[in-house]
Amino acid sequence: MNIPEKAVGVVAFGLKTGIITGDDNIVDVVRKCLINNPDIIRENDIICITEAVVAITQHNIVQLDDVSMEIKAKLNLSDNSTLGVIFPILSRNRFSMLLKAMAKAVPKGKVIIQLMFPADEQGNPIVAKSTLRDLKKHSEDLITVDELGENRLLHPETGLDYIDYYTEIVEANSAKADIYLANRVEYMIGKKPDAVIVSNVHARYEVWEEFLKMGYKNVITLQDICSTPGKGAHSEFGLLGSNILDPAHEQLKLCPVHPNEVCREVQRMIFSEFGKHTEVMINGDGAYKDPESGIYELADPVSCFGCTEGIRNRNRIGVKTKYLMQKLYNEGKTKEEIERIIDEEKRMVMEKNGKDDFSAQGTTPRKIENLVSSLADLVSGSGDANTPIVVVRGFV
Repeated sequence: MNIPEKAVGVVAFGLKTGIITGDDNIVDVVRKCLINNPDIIRENDIICITEAVVAITQHNIVQLDDVSMEIKAKLNLSDNSTLGVIFPILSRNRFSMLLKAMAKAVPKGKVIIQLMFPADEQGNPIVAKSTLRDLKKHSEDLITVDELGENRLLHPETGLDYIDYYTEIVEANSAKADIYLANRVEYMIGKKPDAVIVSNVHARYEVWEEFLKMGYKNVITLQDICSTPGKGAHSEFGLLGSNILDPAHEQLKLCPVHPNEVCREVQRMIFSEFGKHTEVMINGDGAYKDPESGIYELADPVSCFGCTEGIRNRNRIGVKTKYLMQKLYNEGKTKEEIERIIDEEKRMVMEKNGKDDFSAQGTTPRKIENLVSSLADLVSGSGDANTPIVVVRGFV
């Protein structure tokens, strides 16, 4: 790509790879993608690979029946047990299959689902604030489905009534469903389930610890399921970050394993075959929050699953150009002088802090891996554009 270096700043573009299956090797996928167009990458580019295609090439896929058996064994459940499921996210791709596995673990029992309100951890709404005012309900209260009545909120993006949807999943697998809205774990403990699965993503440890502090012991998080190495498909994050792969065959894709090692392999291949030093990362969901719906994109446990050493734990703190520009302009400096002084400021900061912590006054530090992961996810459209590889240029 003939992009003049001095004419642009950060550039990000997706690379079409064609269909990627379990018969592929991700390093070979990247090689084939570049071999006919070696000039498409440049020195110091960041090569971002969507986590899903890495996991697929690793065959990191589990069957739903295996998930159910593990849930049953870890929580010592019988067919007639009552299983509590607290704070699941409202998602077909992320949670519907997990709920099915949970219901299969207690086919003659009950699944109690406690939904967070007014929205789940990702901002997916379950009840309108106007409805809460009408019902005179507050964040500390419990709200039953009967109390909601016809004031059920459909998801703004999918149009689903998640209370009905989750009820149908449980009952389709022969278990009874009990769904209500509440934000305090005491309500779940009061239902006296035989076991509880903490099902939110980012605040899972806090919720798990609340149960333990209240003396409730038979509780695990989604990370505790399918996380044991040496027992087939697994992930350090367990079921967190999992996704429906094939609902007909009841298959779930887990997060990739050994992601840092995969990134290093891709980096070595690019240098060996194309003579260019690049950084490589495996990205998940971007940390994007929609300003209209309030929905937070990050349903994965992390936005960056792995990366090469050159960008790991590095902050990107840019010079606050508008502040420095106005200060120097008010001092009577010319445009040429202002540009020279700002460039010198950047150079001095690099010398002071070193290449691993490029910083300057005026801006908030952000980890490069999180920023670039978010950018890559937006460019690739979560893989929907058939560009699971994204090249980011000019970022480091």
